Amino acid sequence: MGNPATDLTRGQLTRAVRLLQGHVHFDAALLIHQPEGARSRIVSRVGYSAGSAWALQHLFPRDYEVGFTSRLNPADGLPLSISDVGGTVREEFTRTVLFEQYLRAEGFADGMTVELFDGGDYVGLAHFSARRPDAFAAPQRALARDLSGLLALALRPDQVTEDIRRAPSAGPTGSATPAPSTVYVRRGARTRSAGPVDVPFVAEAAFVHVMDDVVACGVGELRHLWWHQGSWYRVTLSPLGDFGDLRVTAWPVTAEQVWHLSRQEVRVLSGLMVGRTDAAIAAGLDLSPRTVHTHMVNIRRKLGVDRRTEAAARATATATVIPGPATAPVTELARIYRDSFP
Repeated sequence: MGNPATDLTRGQLTRAVRLLQGHVHFDAALLIHQPEGARSRIVSRVGYSAGSAWALQHLFPRDYEVGFTSRLNPADGLPLSISDVGGTVREEFTRTVLFEQYLRAEGFADGMTVELFDGGDYVGLAHFSARRPDAFAAPQRALARDLSGLLALALRPDQVTEDIRRAPSAGPTGSATPAPSTVYVRRGARTRSAGPVDVPFVAEAAFVHVMDDVVACGVGELRHLWWHQGSWYRVTLSPLGDFGDLRVTAWPVTAEQVWHLSRQEVRVLSGLMVGRTDAAIAAGLDLSPRTVHTHMVNIRRKLGVDRRTEAAARATATATVIPGPATAPVTELARIYRDSFP
């Protein structure tokens, strides 16, 4: 008999989540794998827009640390819901950017979040939202708690690995991406060698400068975008050992996966991400302030946000940035990522 965790594909998991609707009474559900010390990943999404899913994935963990259920609801330990928790907890949540600008904007009035544990180990979250204001009373919360063990099975390491193999990762709009290519760059003796060079820009002068800066500033990992011959790549740079060696992982992404931002718009967004004013961005990119303002308007429209700070937060969370002296110095990026993801 096969392992039910590894035999469960993403499509089957989504269908299984939909079957819960008649019992838990939700209009939207999101299952997030959130291993300790690693990047989170959406495993199943039903009913939420890409924007709300992004907000739940990135904004919720900043406000609620692991164990928040027991800490905020010690009486019965049931999952928290908007409709059936204490007034202070409810009021604080409904004032967050996550609720006001994402969930409420989509018509959701009630919500419930379930922490998922597998054998005592925290593995992620299940979010449920409903348009009815009293959808998640105590019986639904108790049922969700009882089902949490089954949902956690889908987030076990063997299941997640299998799901990645069968279904490539997705960008903001759910488009699949090819598997990444990895090279190892030896730099201790000022030589740059690798195995089969699958990362086409690894020897570009501008990219070599970024690698030098990553080693110099001591950041543990840097994720960013890179533009090469008319295509976007997502890149991860990871220092190895004490001699300046690097692991470089890169994979091509589509324009859709970067919200159809132009190359210049990403350059402008990069400056915004590190806190530059429009005037400073214009000077660094040799543009007029009016042109930068036009780019900012287009950036907010494409990202679906109203404020510059929201655009900067989304760029930070998704590593939508081009490193470099004119766009975003690596030293500034290292500081931002240390502050945002301690």
